[in-house]
Order: sequence, then structure tokens, then C-alpha cells
Amino acid sequence: MVGGVGVLMEYFAATGEELAAMNLELGPVCNDLPYVDCRGWVLEVEEFVAEIDGRDVSEFGPDEPMFDAADTIDAERLGPWTVRANEAFVASLVRLQEDKIRAYGDRYLLEDWEVDRLIALACLAQEARQDGRDIYSWWSL
Repeated sequence: MVGGVGVLMEYFAATGEELAAMNLELGPVCNDLPYVDCRGWVLEVEEFVAEIDGRDVSEFGPDEPMFDAADTIDAERLGPWTVRANEAFVASLVRLQEDKIRAYGDRYLLEDWEVDRLIALACLAQEARQDGRDIYSWWSL
């Protein structure tokens, strides 16, 4: 965001080994991992995916925070944070097909960039499944 504070958020795919080797402070971009830039999108991702897949967002449950050994939960900390996406959310992402996402975007008047981002997330989840990777989100203020 220009001229204001925004939320940096990236969904990425990693194996346990890749996550352990990752510098969590730098995020997936600087760690050469597959990712989708979701800057500015925090709650919308799960809501969109739930609606497109015909689920209730409450079915996704909580994500699993990932902490470095020295990290503690600090309400004053501005990030970054990394969490493993809930398996039910990832399973919904894997099921989403491009034509279904585009139809949803047309019906609810999503911007083209929002539709493209949802398609990219579905592809990331599908490829992660094939490669034996989990999906994580990394975000910072």
C-alpha cells in the first residue's frame, strides 16, 4: 500500500525440511519457495474458497502457528508470522477448478486480480499436493 500501513501476506508451499531451512523473517520470496502474493488479503481468502467450494468457513478450523525456537507470542510484535494452513482449507483449494473460480468471480463481481489470485492459489495447492508439500501463510504488518 502506498502511503499507508498494509498487510504483507504470501501463501507458499514447503516440505518440513524446506520450512526448517527457511529464514522465517524473510518470507518465501527470499527463500526461493513457490508462493502467491496475497498482499492486503487476510480474511477474504478463506471466505472466497469456502463459498466457491460450497463449505462454511468455520469448517476450516484454526491454522497452526510455526515459531522459531526463540519466538514467543507478543501482541506488540509486527511480524512476520508463519502458519500452516488448515488441511480442510487446503483440501478445498485443491478441489477448485479455474472455470468454477471464474464463474464465482463473474457472479459476485470480483476484480480480475482477485480471480487470478484465487486461480494461482488453487494451482499452488494442487502442485503442493503432487510434490508432497504443505501450504503455509506468511504475513507481516
